Amino acid sequence: MDCVDDENPPMGLTENLSSTFLSTGNQCLDFFFHVVPDTLPKDLIGWLELAWAHYPLTTLKLIYNLRGVRGIGKSDEESFYTAAFWLHNHHPKTLACNVQAFADFGYFKDLLEILYRILGGPDVREIEKIERRRKANEKAYFPKKFRGKSRGKFRRNEEKNEEKKKVVMKAAEEVNEEREKARVLRNER
Repeated sequence: MDCVDDENPPMGLTENLSSTFLSTGNQCLDFFFHVVPDTLPKDLIGWLELAWAHYPLTTLKLIYNLRGVRGIGKSDEESFYTAAFWLHNHHPKTLACNVQAFADFGYFKDLLEILYRILGGPDVREIEKIERRRKANEKAYFPKKFRGKSRGKFRRNEEKNEEKKKVVMKAAEEVNEEREKARVLRNER
């Protein structure tokens, strides 16, 4: 069970550049402390495989701890789904036998989400998000005046604006003529 050489444990640096041990010597503890909400799926799976090889029952409990939403876990939804997908691929009977725990640690909808990801692939939600953003960006390039029912209205509005400009110009000419007449009358007095 000893995973680390006791005489020369691996050392590293923290974010503040302080020295630290890279491993606790227990793969399950490493999984618990290193898996945080911004952990990449490939890193999570690496920690998960090491922990599972070390002690599977504790690792299973830690997987459910990732989803714990009632103040008993990390509430890390994406990491939990990644770990559950890994569990489905590597130990499907273990996942099936522990379905009841979904209600205890998370929500019933988690089971549906895992089934959805099993059918669509682990990145199905990310792909949907990208597709939604792409469609939204396409719409953003075409203002409302160029889409749908309002296509012809833009040209009609242009014609109305031309007519309004003509009326305004004519009114301005009439005002200028009236001013000129008034100036001439004042000069005659």
